[in-house]
Amino acid sequence: MRPVSIISAILATFIILASFACEGGSGKWAAKIDGDVISIKELNSFYYTQNKILTNLEKNEDIDKLATDPRYAANPYLNKGRFLEQLISQKLLYKKAMSDSDVNKDELKTLVELTKLQTVSQYYLGKKLKDRIVVTDEEVNKFYSANKKRFAGRTANEATMMIKQQIFSYKSRQEANKYLMELTAQSKVNKEGFAEYMKEQAKKSAPKSEPKKEEQEKKAEK
Repeated sequence: MRPVSIISAILATFIILASFACEGGSGKWAAKIDGDVISIKELNSFYYTQNKILTNLEKNEDIDKLATDPRYAANPYLNKGRFLEQLISQKLLYKKAMSDSDVNKDELKTLVELTKLQTVSQYYLGKKLKDRIVVTDEEVNKFYSANKKRFAGRTANEATMMIKQQIFSYKSRQEANKYLMELTAQSKVNKEGFAEYMKEQAKKSAPKSEPKKEEQEKKAEK
């Protein structure tokens, strides 16, 4: 299993969320919920896409092989049956949230849009930077030598995997920051509107100044 990419857990969550609004496709179906259908095609699409993102693997066959590995038997995302149960549960909750009058629909809409923004940007970063990040055996050995106590009781393969994930995550953050700086430099980013907004907010929240002493005395004389 390759190291986990910089794509956050929110990406996996969004992939599930995105399926809830979809109508079931034609052909063989995996589950029916009232009038909605989750087709086998949809189930596999969601299953493989999410697991490719979470594991950084590129082929469906690689996901299938990983799913049969006893070390990952408890992983709820790799077990297709449990994955389907999650889809069903989340779909039920989604439909309930959309029909519940107590739920603030404006906030819900904003949350969905924010999640989409975060998801697409993180997905793109993962794809864009994937080939830039390489974890060498030398780096793994050096890290292990300096942190042997942290891996006590771990097998060599487990320790290696954990170390690669940590190094990969660190390098991913570094490369992401570099790439974002490049994009910012290439773009026209103007934040004067926000600065003006903050000034206005500061004026509104500033305590009212007390009248000067002379003005107070004049008022007293009158």
